[in-house]
Amino acid sequence: MKKYIILILSLISLQVCFSQADTLYIMIENPFFVKNYNSISVGFGINSKDKRFNLDYYQFRLSNYKGWDENGNDIFLDINQLRKEINIDTIKYFTKKSFSENKEWWQIHNELSLKKKIFLIEKREGKFNSSTGKYDINYYMLPIIYEGTRKNIVPTDLSN
Repeated sequence: MKKYIILILSLISLQVCFSQADTLYIMIENPFFVKNYNSISVGFGINSKDKRFNLDYYQFRLSNYKGWDENGNDIFLDINQLRKEINIDTIKYFTKKSFSENKEWWQIHNELSLKKKIFLIEKREGKFNSSTGKYDINYYMLPIIYEGTRKNIVPTDLSN
């Protein structure tokens, strides 16, 4: 009887482990963040292989909900509070080009949907290095949640 219980528990734990791939790190160069109330969105577009559309846009939401304060009000973090500086050499990341290479839009959508955790890797210029004459480059990681795929959607900044 113990063998059957152990076998069943092992199968359940394997199913949980393999039902979703674990973590994806994706670098989006010059990410464009859109803030709508307390929600912050970001995404990337890829030229569509479907002739009816010019763009497949993959949209994400920053995971910025922290919880409640002592009065029961929701607490949301801003982008600067979410950014965590990382060493780019310590993680395996994809660019949008390397991630989408040889895949149809629905394969990209399915893969993003199966990820338990997705992190945006953001490349930013740091301090100016006078000895090299260039800016130091810093890399930051932000937690994001995949929201879906849209066709022919291009986010624009209408604040100006």
